Amino acid sequence: MNFGYTEEQISIRSMVHEYAKNVLAPRAKELDEKNAFPLEHIKSMGELGLLGIAYPEEFGGVGADSITEAIAVEEITYGCAATGSILTAHYLGVDGLFLAGSVEQKKEYLTPGCKGEKLFAFGLTEPIGGTDVGSMKTTAVKDGDDYVLNGMKHFITNGKYADIIVVYAKTDTSKGNKGISAFIVENGTEGLSFGVGDDKMGIRGATTDEVIFENCRIPKENLLGEEGDGFKLAMQVVDRGRIGIAAMAVGLSQAALDAAVQYAKERPAFGNPIAEYQGLQWMMAEMKADLEVSRMYTYYAASLKDNGGRISQEAAIAKLITSEASQRIVHKAVQIHGGYGYMKEFPVERYYRDQRILEIFEGTSQIQKIVIASHLLK
Repeated sequence: MNFGYTEEQISIRSMVHEYAKNVLAPRAKELDEKNAFPLEHIKSMGELGLLGIAYPEEFGGVGADSITEAIAVEEITYGCAATGSILTAHYLGVDGLFLAGSVEQKKEYLTPGCKGEKLFAFGLTEPIGGTDVGSMKTTAVKDGDDYVLNGMKHFITNGKYADIIVVYAKTDTSKGNKGISAFIVENGTEGLSFGVGDDKMGIRGATTDEVIFENCRIPKENLLGEEGDGFKLAMQVVDRGRIGIAAMAVGLSQAALDAAVQYAKERPAFGNPIAEYQGLQWMMAEMKADLEVSRMYTYYAASLKDNGGRISQEAAIAKLITSEASQRIVHKAVQIHGGYGYMKEFPVERYYRDQRILEIFEGTSQIQKIVIASHLLK
């Protein structure tokens, strides 16, 4: 594995870091307080090519590799974890089209998604649960030249703000996972509505909604792939998405470490900055070690993503180690701040709340361990 960065990766990291520092970070506190979705961030990320950074140029993307995409997600999250979550949710929706869409579907839907003209969402999770995909209740019944969708999705990031939702529904309720299919649903379609947005602990600017289908009729041309292929597609998308969550964890960890180091240099105690005391130096050294291991394994998993094929084990490892490392890092960042780390005026308080979801969505840490163990025991 080559650990050197390409000139493109260095350039994109610098560009996205400056954007995150100057545009995203100054608004992160406000978005958190107001539970507000940052539409202006979608527009500016689209203009920078970030909504399609690792997708082919022929479909409006930048054509960069998956390590570059991970770097971009990392830097966006460094500035605003909510915006990082919005971006990774967009990729989850786009990935379905990229992996299973026809040429015509890619031209009509994937291209505006990669160009930043359309925002995507991923419609898989339901109120009964997210990991147990086979238990989904949403159905899609063929009726002439259409499919009629009925049911509800839950915790859908981007929700009502998404232009396109890639929805997974059962076309044959007797076949379990093999009866699941995927569909392209445009916002504004009759029979599609949204419930009240969720009031979350963290990443509050990344709105999540209930998505409701009541006799929602979509043309048969909006079926992604073949009937019954939806579960396999969803698992491929989730594998790829877990690398995005790992990149988010790296970005949030870096933000927490930087905040802790800066504070430790400035905060006096007993006549010296607290950074001069060995106990805190060891804490910061542990944070740095956790961070760099997380970063390298995330890039390793991302490099495998470009080789094609399933990356279930590597993606699960990446998400597990980075999300749990980020918990340790953010915890120590708050501890280094002492009482001020508990105050909302300091960003580490928000980082602490934002971090918690990283061990839950795209599969909990416990699910990642089950995935890893299943590969060990094959």
